[in-house]
Amino acid sequence: MKAYDPNDLNTKPARRDAVGEQLRVAITFNRPGSQSGPTKFGARMSTDTVAAFIPDPAQADLALADLARRGFKLTGRGSLSASMRCTRSEFEALFQTKLERMSAPGGSAAQFGSVLYPPDGAPWNPDPALQALLDDVYIQWPHIYMAKAKGSARTSGKRKAGPRRPGPLSGTLPSAVPPALPYFHLAAPADIARHLNATPAHLQGIIGKGVRVAMIDSGFAHGHPYFKANGYSSSIILAPGAVDRSVDGNGHGTGESANIFAVAPGATFIGVKLDNEVDPSSGASVLEGLQEALKHDPHVISVSLGYDLRAMGNAPSPSLPNSLVALEAEIQAAVKRGIVIIFSAGNGHYSFPGQMPDVISAGGVFVDQAGAMRASDYASAFTSQIYSGRSVPDVCGLVGLLPHANYLALPIPAGCEIDRDGAAFDGTRPADGWGVFSGTSAAAPQLAGLCALLLQADPKVSPRDVKAILRRTARDVTTGNANPASDPNGAGVAAGVGEDGATGAGLVDAFAAVTQLL
Repeated sequence: MKAYDPNDLNTKPARRDAVGEQLRVAITFNRPGSQSGPTKFGARMSTDTVAAFIPDPAQADLALADLARRGFKLTGRGSLSASMRCTRSEFEALFQTKLERMSAPGGSAAQFGSVLYPPDGAPWNPDPALQALLDDVYIQWPHIYMAKAKGSARTSGKRKAGPRRPGPLSGTLPSAVPPALPYFHLAAPADIARHLNATPAHLQGIIGKGVRVAMIDSGFAHGHPYFKANGYSSSIILAPGAVDRSVDGNGHGTGESANIFAVAPGATFIGVKLDNEVDPSSGASVLEGLQEALKHDPHVISVSLGYDLRAMGNAPSPSLPNSLVALEAEIQAAVKRGIVIIFSAGNGHYSFPGQMPDVISAGGVFVDQAGAMRASDYASAFTSQIYSGRSVPDVCGLVGLLPHANYLALPIPAGCEIDRDGAAFDGTRPADGWGVFSGTSAAAPQLAGLCALLLQADPKVSPRDVKAILRRTARDVTTGNANPASDPNGAGVAAGVGEDGATGAGLVDAFAAVTQLL
């Protein structure tokens, strides 16, 4: 995810642009025997209570059939929710409302630039017959990718909404090894494995073998020579609306996936692509991506994207938007099912779902040339106002420093967005297929790889125990401050002796964690 930028908060009506009219909506259903569901529940759900919200299948089928008769098309279904697509006119007719085009928060890091949404004061008169069948229907906003820090910019302005297919080097492939650069940085895979102390585990045969790790992201161009040279294999799945398994126009998913392989080279990698390079607004929502990932029975899910939940005065939002309740519910149901889920804590953002208590929230630590550790001032650290007592992050991966976090040399599609934009300040060329970046987008897949090592060592270990092991074995980080943009006081939460707000329990130690289970 890019760094926090106050200009990204603008959600005023935007001038009509090239984004299509298709709407992505989340459907939540009533609890059995009730006329209310997750969006109308008076408290936050948890993994302990989520089972009570699983709808009656027949009632949910009736609601979806009614919506289908009105033109809505089913794209995904989970334990507590469904995803559908519709046109602007179909949505406005069903709810007797009017939509306006809003600029999407996130600027150049947003999946696309704007969304149709009911403005404040818009009429809202849903059909009572349909309303009795379901809890609610909410348009899904574009998410933001967590490679850039809030406050920095890789581009000169907001991303345009039109096609953004990459422009690769003509007739050539990028090198399997990164270019030589005249500044301190880490290269995948060896440096990442070494600094997270995963190499000793690899030497004992603990490489994530037999563990299915799903990563939900922009795309995965694993035809890059780097992946072949290191013997990595993967399966790429298209979430609803995504196109072309071989292309990643943004580059985010391709680069960050190298972090999983660096820590768990033997894991079974399942990439769930969200983006549509031809028509960005047709790409998948995070909810659609999660529903697709769950079809493949993963043991671990890694997500380096999300939403910035920020209230006035630079404070964390005290409430979860109803549009995100379906995603919250599906995450809790997945954790209850025994799946370990890791989300980025954000890069100056008050990240959601990274602040959910039942996920592992990945923060950042910078390790310098001498091996000294300090909290990354690029990574978020904050106390959630939505989930009482929740401090973010839990533990940390390797993340660089402001302003650009140029720290990890990662393979990306030649000519992709990150390749072109990052060349202005990371020392690479604009179409060489390499970028030097990090953010908590990198930390999340690093932790996912470590979770795969733990699950190879003990396939029965629970998500709660996995988090406890990571915290118990992490290396204490006592200096540095987190990103000032994730602190209402503007200073950045400080690290200190023992567990602290800036780094949680500290930088993960893969071998120490695995040893707990051997």
